[in-house]
Amino acid sequence: MLLETKMTAETPRDGAESLWGNRDTTGGSVSGAVSSPVGSVCGGSEELERESIDYFVSFVQMFGLQKSIGQIYGLLFVSVDSLAMDDIVARLGISKGSVSQGLTALKGLGAVTSHSVPDDRREHFQADLNVSRIVTHFFEDRLQPLLEGGEGQVRSMLRLAREGGPAHELAEVVMRLEALRKWQQRGRGILPLITKWLRR
Repeated sequence: MLLETKMTAETPRDGAESLWGNRDTTGGSVSGAVSSPVGSVCGGSEELERESIDYFVSFVQMFGLQKSIGQIYGLLFVSVDSLAMDDIVARLGISKGSVSQGLTALKGLGAVTSHSVPDDRREHFQADLNVSRIVTHFFEDRLQPLLEGGEGQVRSMLRLAREGGPAHELAEVVMRLEALRKWQQRGRGILPLITKWLRR
């Protein structure tokens, strides 16, 4: 289920003001000055932080990933310091469950690493700057299975079309399916080259 961001200016439980401040619900960008209670961003720019989050939300949703994954990665991407889960919850104003799921997914992708900090028992997180890990995940875990499963479906449709009636009546349909089958085969052939290039 897509995890939606709280778009209100309410104060998180620990008293820190949410990064999002007041958002125009008609689709405008984040507005209003907000404090930086935890960590710091590159150059100290709250606007940069908001832009990074918006960018990576759009980026991950393009690959079918949850919105919270983009929010967390966008925040960590421009954070000078590593952040604990409670810090991320306070900065983004989303639930602890959403952050926990997002961090688990990002760690699984290899897009986020965790480590300990002296005098702090909490686990801290930082972004792995190799964004290609997210794209590689899309190709290997989503597109490749789709192409492999789709190839069998296309073969089945071809068989049904050829058995469904007079050849002259279904010739156009068979031609379209043959073209689709060739596209599937080309896609499967190109995919390993793309993933290899992304890992460079």
